[in-house]
Amino acid sequence: MNATTATKNRQTPAARIARAHASYNHCRICGRTAKTDRDEPNYAPLRYWDPDDGWCIGTLCRDCAEEVLDDQPKPGDFAFETTNEVCDHEDTDEDAIEAL
Repeated sequence: MNATTATKNRQTPAARIARAHASYNHCRICGRTAKTDRDEPNYAPLRYWDPDDGWCIGTLCRDCAEEVLDDQPKPGDFAFETTNEVCDHEDTDEDAIEAL
């Protein structure tokens, strides 16, 4: 798959959130958890790029997910040289394979 095909096939953050499972684990970025049944749950498993940790699969709240799901590795990122380009850090109770 070339870069053009990958860009065409990339889902929007909203589509990826809609496909994810509701989760009551903490958001890996901001720490938010749903406090009551009426609160919006977090979502998992979601794969996203973290400049320090590389490719992560974890639980995210909607706000953090919308902010980071489109991020891509940049040469200046700490994890850029050491990433395995699939999943460098997993932090979810959901089946991580669903995020790939």
